[in-house]
Amino acid sequence: MGHDEGSSGGNLLLRAISVVVPWTALVVVLVVVIATTAEYRSERRSWELGATSTVEATGTPGDTQAFVRVLSDGLNLRSEPSTSAAIIAVLALDQQLVFIEERAGWYRVRTTEGTEGWVAAGGRYTELIQP
Repeated sequence: MGHDEGSSGGNLLLRAISVVVPWTALVVVLVVVIATTAEYRSERRSWELGATSTVEATGTPGDTQAFVRVLSDGLNLRSEPSTSAAIIAVLALDQQLVFIEERAGWYRVRTTEGTEGWVAAGGRYTELIQP
């Protein structure tokens, strides 16, 4: 049984695609992993070096100073800037917290009751509101 040029070219194209597509997917996965790892290392390094941005936190949320608004009901207030740190309070949706400082993806805050701790910075968890 013979093959004409059209089917031979089609088979070659299918073989080329079957080789290229898996490699392309692998390259995309590797780029994502490398980028995520680099971001994690950068944040971790900045936290280890103690890189912070601090503002004096003396008042209550909303009175001419930065505050943090809780975007996720049941957000954990932690004793340290780590997901493995002890939970010292559970916060309510739209609760406002006095902003103290930011460190590597975490906000140090104070509740209106005076409890200080750390919450995840940004994303779907919190929003920093500047005066």
